[in-house]
Amino acid sequence: MEATYARFDDLDDFAQFYEAEIAPALRADPDVDIDPDRGTPTYAWLKGNYSGFVERLRRDYDLSPGEFYDEVGLPPNPEKNDEWGIDHEPTVHGLEDYLEELERDRGRAPTTVGPRRSRLKTYVTTYREVNDTSDLLSPLLDETEKPDEIARVRDTFRVLDDELGTLASKKKYVSAVKNWYTFLVEMGRGLYNPAESLLNRFGWDEDPVYDHPALSRNDLVALLDVATDEERFLLLALAGWGLRPIEACELHVDQLELDPGEGDVPYIAFEAGQRKNARRTRNTVEILVGVDAITERIDVLAEDGEWTGYLLPGQSIEQPISTQTARRWLRDLGERADVTIDGERPLPKMGRRTWYRLYRQQRPTIEAGTAAVAASQGSRDASVSERNYLDEQTRRQARADAMRELVQEELADIFEEHL
Repeated sequence: MEATYARFDDLDDFAQFYEAEIAPALRADPDVDIDPDRGTPTYAWLKGNYSGFVERLRRDYDLSPGEFYDEVGLPPNPEKNDEWGIDHEPTVHGLEDYLEELERDRGRAPTTVGPRRSRLKTYVTTYREVNDTSDLLSPLLDETEKPDEIARVRDTFRVLDDELGTLASKKKYVSAVKNWYTFLVEMGRGLYNPAESLLNRFGWDEDPVYDHPALSRNDLVALLDVATDEERFLLLALAGWGLRPIEACELHVDQLELDPGEGDVPYIAFEAGQRKNARRTRNTVEILVGVDAITERIDVLAEDGEWTGYLLPGQSIEQPISTQTARRWLRDLGERADVTIDGERPLPKMGRRTWYRLYRQQRPTIEAGTAAVAASQGSRDASVSERNYLDEQTRRQARADAMRELVQEELADIFEEHL
């Protein structure tokens, strides 16, 4: 089972495994009287039956099982009679309608909706305790209540401030609450959003420091210096293009558009629903570095008459390498190059994080360009304009224009020297 855990790339994978494997095993255990829809196993049971699961949570995410349950919103179905911990039915309906829209209409996965539900429950129960009421809706329909309601929300978050710990956690809670209030306003159940300025008022608007180490330029150079052709190509896909580990491993020649039309850039295409979070994730990825390396690799692989098109074929050339193999490659490569990041050998996700940090730097530029298009179309919401009115080529070009110079400065010379 350890091999299965080694393929996990993020907490969504752990949550899906829990729901598919651990919860049924807990329900079937005759010696345990726990309904996984309403409770979670004891630490001893989980450690005894899924020690690798527990160890990877601790090693890779510094999470105990209890912290993991809270992070992903488990268990999924608490007692219905007291699911929200409040006794105001219109508020409960407002919460349920919002989560239903997230899952049904916006295509959010259960592993995304679960944590949102957990954070909102914590918020509304804390609001009830602080303000001695479960009615969070009535004040939203009276403009004269606005100053007092903003103060009530502020007081609620003053309590949460003492309980939540990290800045990243606080920002997640504010985002969940603010988005819920926005939904209520959009549905005509509120006249204003009392959480609109929470981040600024609490000084939480700075970027949180996430525990996602990345490969530096020096790390990449050291790794590429001793890498094989296959390992270099894997690093290019991860750090140069920002692919997720599974996307890099399973990259196929049919996904490549290396000679697009005039005004476009080379890109990798994904089928609808193929990418994680497919409803809100772009389905093309720009190739701003390494195009020549791709064509050369295709020429080499095509010499094998049994090649089936995977750019990183496994021992059986008909199938791609697994993420477990990719992890082993980078671990071994790190040992040969004597590279460690935060005390551990490189992992595939660290390569993607290298690219993603560049993307985060340029995101304001991308959003500004989208906002300009939205304004020209009379839309006040740039995200709606981008999602509904801009074709994928226009979005791809906007991202490429914003990223090109930074990628050239940070990555192009490194890869061009080694590929």
